[in-house]
Amino acid sequence: MRNKVRTLQVKLFHAAKQSLDRKFGALYDKIYRKDVLLEAWRRVKANRGAPGIDRQDFEYIEDKIGLEKFLTKIHDELKDKRYRPKPVLRRWIEKPGKTEKRPLGIPIVRDRVVQMAAKLVLEPIFEANFLKCSYGFRPKRSAHDAVAAIARTITFKRQTVVIDADIKGYFGNIRHNILLNLLRKRISDPRVIELIKGWLKAGVREEGKYIEAGGSGTPQGGVISPLLSNIYLHSFDKMIQQSGIPGTLVRYCDDFVILLRRSGKQILEKVKTMLGRLGLELHRDKTRIVPARNGFDFLGMHFRLRPTSRKDAKLKQFCAVWPSDRSIKQIKNKIRYTIGRRYDKSLEDMIGILNPIIRGWNNYHRKARPVMKRLQKLNAFVRERFRIFLRRKYSDRSRGTRRVHDSLLVRLGVYQFG
Repeated sequence: MRNKVRTLQVKLFHAAKQSLDRKFGALYDKIYRKDVLLEAWRRVKANRGAPGIDRQDFEYIEDKIGLEKFLTKIHDELKDKRYRPKPVLRRWIEKPGKTEKRPLGIPIVRDRVVQMAAKLVLEPIFEANFLKCSYGFRPKRSAHDAVAAIARTITFKRQTVVIDADIKGYFGNIRHNILLNLLRKRISDPRVIELIKGWLKAGVREEGKYIEAGGSGTPQGGVISPLLSNIYLHSFDKMIQQSGIPGTLVRYCDDFVILLRRSGKQILEKVKTMLGRLGLELHRDKTRIVPARNGFDFLGMHFRLRPTSRKDAKLKQFCAVWPSDRSIKQIKNKIRYTIGRRYDKSLEDMIGILNPIIRGWNNYHRKARPVMKRLQKLNAFVRERFRIFLRRKYSDRSRGTRRVHDSLLVRLGVYQFG
């Protein structure tokens, strides 16, 4: 069945690529195809996630309802146009390294499956139009690709003036009328438009109270939200492309930088105007123009133009990349919180809990060739947190250094930064 879904996606992509302004009809019936719904279920389940307002998780659906019955009901509701999305459950989560929190919308599993099915069908069509400057939440593109593109552009194109931009409250300010008009440029099937409109208008439930959706905003956390976000900001990408701005745009979802050769004040004003057409504005305090030699942070990395160490090198300067101070602070806080005061856990259990966290951070950042001294300090930090943990666990009156001496933690399997 997966091959059939993949075949459908390839056909849609090639058809969209052959005619970049073609409008696609008769897409709705593809969304409720049983093989598409089954593949959507597999992907949603693989992403895990908490249950929505109905409190039904994956285990409940499989054990109590039955997967076949669950998917058949979705198929019938979509086919008969009886499907109505439920409000999303709103939770507030902390922004890493910041005091404020951001809202996270949690749709029920049923709605996530339908959104994923729609994404499987619609994404290949819009992918044909998306530009190379966009890297976030796209097939075969990643944050690492965006990081590499910035480093190459600064090093080899000598675009060393950086507009480091931040869109103010992006997901909450996506205008529904603009988004739906952008969707209609490629989709002529009114049933698909109504389906998406239903998700936008579903509203949220917070602390038992229903909050009606207005004319703007798409919940962060919805399966379809990243695709809708890219469709919306694709217009901005096109504006930059057609404006003749002598620079390079690198965008990852709603985060972007523009790399230039000279002063960017006039360019920044143009960018503000372009975003204004979409009902968006830049965050005044978080948007700046900075020389690459002074350094800037993007996607958890720090970029800085530095002189090469070899005197006979052809390149006199290059863009160095390493984990940002904020990213290092975040992983330290996560390690501190994870170890915490869980004195009921054995050392081996704590190592098993902590290793995936260290490994995940390490796998992302080591591609940037981070400075070893920084990583050695992180390893020392982990060792120190385990020392404190063991000292308190066993009420050790000494400093507890003998419990983490030499390479004991390494021998026990603690994953090492670097």
